Amino acid sequence: MYDSFYDRLINGFTGYDLWLMIVLSLVAALIMRKWPQWPAAAFIMMMIDAVVPFFYRWAIGIPPNFAFDFAVARFDERGGVVVLLKLALYFLMIGGIFFSKRRIGQR
Repeated sequence: MYDSFYDRLINGFTGYDLWLMIVLSLVAALIMRKWPQWPAAAFIMMMIDAVVPFFYRWAIGIPPNFAFDFAVARFDERGGVVVLLKLALYFLMIGGIFFSKRRIGQR
């Protein structure tokens, strides 16, 4: 009846989610110029991550109301813990890529 915390986290991420997080983090880190832009980049990429499934399903022929339900269900079914973890992973990935970019650029 009740899922364990670990099961909820494992079921909260699909291959599509991880691929999208990596691509969006790369884009955000390459666009960033200074460290104060880091929180804004993470939040913008999180919003894009929330909107992309809607447009994807709409583009393949699913009516907009069902596409919206599918996009929102990604956050509802998996619980708020996964949403917060996803935001934290965006912060970590964007920060790590930006740090590497700055470190390599100084050489």
